[in-house]
Amino acid sequence: MPNKTIYVSDDDLTLFEEAKNLAGEALSSVISRSLKEYVARNRKHTKGMKEISVEVGTHRAEREQHFVGQEITTWQGFSNDKEWYMKATIYKTQKNNWAVYLTHVCKASLLLDKRKWKESGDYLINPKHAELIVGIKVTDFTEKIPSDLYDLLKDLTEQTEKPIEYLDI
Repeated sequence: MPNKTIYVSDDDLTLFEEAKNLAGEALSSVISRSLKEYVARNRKHTKGMKEISVEVGTHRAEREQHFVGQEITTWQGFSNDKEWYMKATIYKTQKNNWAVYLTHVCKASLLLDKRKWKESGDYLINPKHAELIVGIKVTDFTEKIPSDLYDLLKDLTEQTEKPIEYLDI
């Protein structure tokens, strides 16, 4: 049987000792079982991931950005000051971060004036501004996205960050 060396920090040494005592078996079997659970959980996480490509920047001065992730949901609504009509796509990334692709579709006033809407068709095809905002926690998005979108993202993070309880039954 091959040997693998695991280096344990002094801070974690008591955790390893406690795990060995609780398991009543060789520590290698405890580690193997834990690794199987970790791989199974993360394999599920990365399933459905694909390369995402988005254009960010100001109208006619965009650049392309790529990342690996999975689309979770979309949102549309107004900026906090009600000046812009916006659309967003929320992604979970391969590294377990959140990414929000936020586009300013058109001035909110265009939605109210159908004549201006027809005259400004260019805004509908090419958003005035688009950005990709990435964060680990929902608080990383504070002040960066509209409050309605922030509330949606907060709900999503609470759904996906629930602790997993392993039952030995």
